[in-house]
Amino acid sequence: MIKDWLRHLARIYMPVYKIESETLKIIYAGYSPIKKNYYSRLLLSGSNRKTFLGRYWFKKILNLFSESDVDFIFSEISPNTFNYFRNCSGFIIPVWATTCIDIGKPLAEIIKSNATDFPNVLRRIRKFNLTYEILTGEENYIFFRERFYQPYISRRHGDEAYIENLDEIWKETPTPFFMAVKENGITVGMSLLRKDGDHLYLRRVGLIDGDEEYRYHGVIGAFYYFAIVEGQKLGCRLFDLGGTRPFLSDGLTKYKLGLGAEFVIKLSPEKEYIWFGFNNKSVPSLEVLKKNPFICVDYDFNLIKHNLPDPDLRDSN
Repeated sequence: MIKDWLRHLARIYMPVYKIESETLKIIYAGYSPIKKNYYSRLLLSGSNRKTFLGRYWFKKILNLFSESDVDFIFSEISPNTFNYFRNCSGFIIPVWATTCIDIGKPLAEIIKSNATDFPNVLRRIRKFNLTYEILTGEENYIFFRERFYQPYISRRHGDEAYIENLDEIWKETPTPFFMAVKENGITVGMSLLRKDGDHLYLRRVGLIDGDEEYRYHGVIGAFYYFAIVEGQKLGCRLFDLGGTRPFLSDGLTKYKLGLGAEFVIKLSPEKEYIWFGFNNKSVPSLEVLKKNPFICVDYDFNLIKHNLPDPDLRDSN
């Protein structure tokens, strides 16, 4: 609790970075190198250079549009600064948005070929002879953490990898369990799942020793498909695929929506948010936004479309 309070307080006076390419300039205000690098990669093409501008009082950050002639600003916010940024021109976007699939209907309807990418998932499942097994127990938790989760995150994200301590998740009630995905009988992927009431939650995933080859064998897609199959066996109504980025051009977001997932529209004030602003006098910034539609929250924390050309946003209750 004290640590959270200090983190929120720190976002009153933040380090500010300018990142620019040949065509665009963005500002990132905050402490997270992972978020800073993610947004700069998302919007800036080619090589870019970063400049530390110093620390700024949060109310001075919007002035950087004119002072630094930038196209976009991303600023971390906290409960201490949320209301200020909510009343500024711009958008409040969730760091992560939740997606769900309604699995209370027949499996054939969920995976119908004209609505989802599941036919491609099933082709790979058949091609590479993928099956699954449900596992429990402390020894499988250690096996998942050491051989699957940690190496997968490390190899997938490199220097930006954030390796969580999964002990809290493992000690949750109801207790999580594991799905081991096998290729020709050999375990090559594991996912951490939790059932709570009529909801099945996909918490974390990993590939054996972080081997990316198994991504191309369809193991990630198999996690989702087999979780739906297992969730229906358990009598679940909704399958929570976990968080995804609010920009609809993001690869993971596109993948989950392609499986028929829908955004959970009502968000909690307790979630983590970013203030996102753009220079509406900048033609390049408007062009970039047309290619990178995003979702944001309104005053009641409902997920909504932004007011530029409409993205194909799927709604969920």
